[in-house]
Amino acid sequence: MQGQRYNVFNQIHKGLRGMLYDTAIRLQQTAFTSSEANVTVDQLEQVLHFFDEHADNEDHFILPHIRKHDAQLIDELEKDHDVDHQLTQTLFDNIQEWRLTADVAQKESIGKRILLAFNEFIAFNLYHMNKEETVLIDLLWKHYTDGEILQMEEQIIHAIPIQTLLAESRWMMRSINDTEVIGWLSGVKQGAPPEVFNTFLQMANEELPANRLTKVEAALSLV
Repeated sequence: MQGQRYNVFNQIHKGLRGMLYDTAIRLQQTAFTSSEANVTVDQLEQVLHFFDEHADNEDHFILPHIRKHDAQLIDELEKDHDVDHQLTQTLFDNIQEWRLTADVAQKESIGKRILLAFNEFIAFNLYHMNKEETVLIDLLWKHYTDGEILQMEEQIIHAIPIQTLLAESRWMMRSINDTEVIGWLSGVKQGAPPEVFNTFLQMANEELPANRLTKVEAALSLV
């Protein structure tokens, strides 16, 4: 059954969606003329960098495997990534303009543009990720084993700088359900050095509420 197959997009996409939702709320609550706006804009820039990197990694390590099976779909997804880069650049341009101006009215006006541009970015990326988790994942499952898909994921992980990987992992920890946390940490406990497992367990301690953490720790004690 498809539900038993490995979904290479599930965990990272939940983390990316978590970034989008959290940043959208922060942007809506931010007065762009205040000093606190810098923190929100810093987070927005980090999200944009993460999405750019994610698209590049898919272009290099996932999409080429499917091109020989459905070139039209891959052309479509690559065009999506081009559109995504354009939306990203628009936001970076607005951010730079906001940072350079000292005029209060201008800051407020640019802030509104940033919010609207990010809404476009969110809508596009939510649609795009859904497409990958339906159409693209079906083709991966049809033509590749779970082991082969995991090898693709390993290539992506090795290509990500460690600090970025840890930051993305923190967002994933915040954004996935208990069963997924348990499966993730169980795999780390069984397959990685103790210090790596301890790093992720500490992350769980910092990110999960007490009731969820108790459930996770109980399950991990049986692994």
